[in-house]
Amino acid sequence: MIGVLGRDVTIVQCSNPLMVGVSGTVALESMRMITIVSGTKKLSVPKMGTALQLRENGKVVIADEMNGRIEDRLSRGSKV
Repeated sequence: MIGVLGRDVTIVQCSNPLMVGVSGTVALESMRMITIVSGTKKLSVPKMGTALQLRENGKVVIADEMNGRIEDRLSRGSKV
């Protein structure tokens, strides 16, 4: 299971084109949003239409597949 919480990521695709290229640490994940801390800013990014690249290994995570609360996905046995 790939968890993004606490990981350093770069946004490679987003429904808001101004967010593409933003890098930071995933600080919070809610049902439909991801909060990324970039420098002194906290940015809320919608999961729908977003792809994140993990900086540690270059793997791309499609945030659409992470829809729903993290605890609900864990109880379902989801892979993301």
